Parts: sequence; structure tokens; C-alpha cells
Amino acid sequence: MSIDACAELVKFGDPDRYLSVMAAPVGARDRLFVLYAFNLEIARAPWASKEEMIAEMRLQWWIDTINEIYKGNVRHHEVVAPLAEMIAKYNLPQALFIEIIEARRFDIYRESHSGMSAFDAYINATSGNLMRLAVMSLGAKDLDCVANFGYGVGIANLWRALPALYAAGRHPVPVTCALDRNAVAGGRVPENLSDALREISTSALSKVQAARKLRAQIPKPAVPAMLSGWQVSVPLTMVKVQPQNTLVQPLETSEFQKRLALLWRSSTSLW
Repeated sequence: MSIDACAELVKFGDPDRYLSVMAAPVGARDRLFVLYAFNLEIARAPWASKEEMIAEMRLQWWIDTINEIYKGNVRHHEVVAPLAEMIAKYNLPQALFIEIIEARRFDIYRESHSGMSAFDAYINATSGNLMRLAVMSLGAKDLDCVANFGYGVGIANLWRALPALYAAGRHPVPVTCALDRNAVAGGRVPENLSDALREISTSALSKVQAARKLRAQIPKPAVPAMLSGWQVSVPLTMVKVQPQNTLVQPLETSEFQKRLALLWRSSTSLW
């Protein structure tokens, strides 16, 4: 029942990842559903309350919960129980889970990242670590190409979320000088933000391309973990080419094209 609950959470809270899991062999789905449900719980926690302290407490609850799992204690929760079982079975690293949770503290507050190093660390900890855990849960080693691909996926997902984030008063993209917050709230992209979006997209695409050159390092049973990034090149390329339109254009293809691309990548293992 807990696996079913995780699948339902992902289906309605993270529909694209849900599609990627459903394209995977049946034997891989449970592990991916559990990890993605955990990720969804953590990603939602900073937004669960307007009170910063309450959001902090929710993330701290998860930190305490993960630490307890590694001590052999499992709290009663629809995601925690199957997660604890999976951690024990596949010996997943505690540090990667904690880093995911700690990084999400940034989402509680309205301050921007202090610079590109902090921004990259956030993307690596959230998206990169999730993909690393997914691959390891399916029996692969922790590889640099997985982290690089995860970085690209994290940037692509962030770009798609930017309109909502700026509308909520968040400023997740580091820029070289003060950002015109009224402009971004109205859907306009100031020059300094446009430059940052183009540069970050270019870097992320390079990481994705470098990761794909090393596809052969990923054993076939672990390929389903990489399918969550089946659309990664679309938003990255769109923003690289036209960063000024990032806040007003949909950064994705049609539903038919999305599903066709997923079918092709899952059937060929060419993530």
C-alpha cells in the first residue's frame, strides 16, 4: 500500500517524472516511485506555510527522520516506510538525502543565491543527488556523468518553474547587479537576467552533452533512472536561444511530442 501511495503522490504532484517511471520496466518502478515521492515531499515543504519557522520545522522533521532511518528507527509515514526499506536494501548514502533536504532551505526565503557557486551547489544537491540516488537504487555506481546529467535536468526544471517563482517573490537566478523585480514580476526579462539565463543554459547543455557521450557507463537496468530527463534539451535550448522570452513562453513541446520522445528514449535507452 505504501508503494501505491508513493505512486499516487508522484502521479499528481510530479506528472512528468510519473510518465518517465511508467516507461520503465515494472521491476524498476517501485524504487523510482519511492525516491520521487520523497523528493516531492521535500520540494513541497518550504511552501507548506508562509511562516518561515514552520517551513524550517518541516524540513528538520525530514532530516531527523532520515537520520533515524540510518539508526534503525522508522517513523510511521506513507513515504518513510518504503524509503527506509529501500535504503537498507540498496545501501543508499545517507549524506545524499541530507544534502537534498538542507539545500531546500533556500526555497523558504526570498533572498537570491550569493553567487554561481551557491547556485550550482543548490542544483547539484537537489537534482543531481536525486538522480545519483535513483541510479544507485537500480544497481549502478555513483558516476560523474549521472551528476552532470542531473545538473542539466535541474536547470531545465528550474527554467520551467521561473514564472511561478518570480510571481511568488523568489529570485533563484544569480545576476551580476541588482535585478529589476518589477520587470520580472510582469514577465519581462532584464538584460542582466537574460545574460545569466543564456550562460547557465549553455553550461547546462554542455554538461548534458558530456554525460550523453558516456551513456555506455550506465548499465541497462539503471537506464530508467535517467529517463526523468528525457525533455532536458528542450527548455535549455529554448532559453539559450531566446532568454528574453523565458517568462512568457511554454518551455516544452506538445503533449504528443513529449510522449513520443519518451517512447523513443525508453525503447532505445538513449537518454
